[in-house]
Amino acid sequence: MLATLRIATPLGLDLLVGSDGSRIAASDFVVPCRRPAGKLPADALLREAKAQVEAYFRRRLRRFDLPLSLQGTAFSESVWRTVATLAFGEFVSYADVARALGRPLAHRAVAAAMGKTPLDLFVPAHRVVGADGRVRGAERGSIRARLVDFERLQERTSATRKKAR
Repeated sequence: MLATLRIATPLGLDLLVGSDGSRIAASDFVVPCRRPAGKLPADALLREAKAQVEAYFRRRLRRFDLPLSLQGTAFSESVWRTVATLAFGEFVSYADVARALGRPLAHRAVAAAMGKTPLDLFVPAHRVVGADGRVRGAERGSIRARLVDFERLQERTSATRKKAR
């Protein structure tokens, strides 16, 4: 049985997070709920997830530090663990991930694994892009595209500030 928590985000969707008590076992972006927020759950892991998600959207968290329950093939799990280490604004290609895993020709398998990423946001599929830097396999305005825009906006803002100095 999973304990769940709905976290409001600035992307127009809520993040629904589920915990089995020891690991984050589910997360998915969902349509916002119109009901008022309930009390904070007793599950300490969900409280920590909420704190980290809120810090992420304030641009104060470089990477999530939560125990994740990843269930897939051995290869998929290795892809997801590798991608989960990417920091805020750090974008890599599918080929980069394949090379990092010691399987330089497996970029299509990496893309397939990323298409099945089980934990939205915590395994940041949006940070794995095509070799040309564009989001692949996602429609314009999709949650992946919105997350990329959110993180790249930070890069552009930082670059603008540096030029102004």
